[in-house]
Amino acid sequence: MRALLVEQFGDPESLRVGELGLPEPGRDEILVRVLAAGIGPWDVEQIGGGWKGPLPYVPGAQFAGLVVGDTGSDAGFNEGVPVYGWPGPGGCCAQYVTCHVERLAPLPAGLRVTDAAAVPVGALTADQGINGILAVKTADRVLITAAAGGLGQFAVQMARALGAIVVGVSGRRDHELVHRLGAAMVVDQTAPDWPDQVREMTDGGADKVLACSAASLPGTARAARDGATIATPVRAGLPDARQIKWRPYEGRPSGSRLIWMAPRFDDGRLSVSAQAMYFWQEAAQAYRRVERADPSGQAVLIVDEDLAATLEV
Repeated sequence: MRALLVEQFGDPESLRVGELGLPEPGRDEILVRVLAAGIGPWDVEQIGGGWKGPLPYVPGAQFAGLVVGDTGSDAGFNEGVPVYGWPGPGGCCAQYVTCHVERLAPLPAGLRVTDAAAVPVGALTADQGINGILAVKTADRVLITAAAGGLGQFAVQMARALGAIVVGVSGRRDHELVHRLGAAMVVDQTAPDWPDQVREMTDGGADKVLACSAASLPGTARAARDGATIATPVRAGLPDARQIKWRPYEGRPSGSRLIWMAPRFDDGRLSVSAQAMYFWQEAAQAYRRVERADPSGQAVLIVDEDLAATLEV
């Protein structure tokens, strides 16, 4: 099968397309023909040296595709069923990938394949932070940093759907987008006093914070009220702060939570935009786009040639 390969750590230009054998499903795993793979900042980190496994390495943590073969699964994953998932830290930028049934979900009717490929990592990490750790509820004053990013966009929508008063932090060019997603207020992340602006907007500071970027960590402590909880999936040192409850966490794959999200995608409470689509020969461009944090639609690698023939990019 064709696959994107990391043969040595470096920049996106070091990626190459090569041939590998078909992966063999293990116990409770399903073989999936990948149609599209979503690319995120975690992938850029991995190809730059974050990957701790052997080389060559196939990047890509999330995908949308079609079940291959008679799986014998009781979960309804029969041959040809459209699915999407988060198998693990890599393997999705290939024509086939294996995925444990508990990390897989049927494709919601409200999602196109190209959009679905950009969902699992960001949506599940946001879900764990907003619905799990922070337990956001009606009228909470919730601050979300990097609100225009792949994680932040889902977090804004989820917090707003729960009735929270959402304040987003983003670059000025993205304010309209963050408002459209449901933020009541948006501040410019380049303004030195943005934490003070948040405190003023929220009458003393945010109750709960999802810090989606390392650069925002010092500011979030200043923008939160005493006793606030700050959840963050960022792997970075946490600043000392007065009476702040820091809750670092790692996002986890979960097919059951993707199934829980399905009706929310179907009725519009959740949305995603995969406006930036790339083909095999453009993989380096896709990774460069993610590297520069361009938020105008998620970056997706179109893996399946039949799907590619139907798209105009």
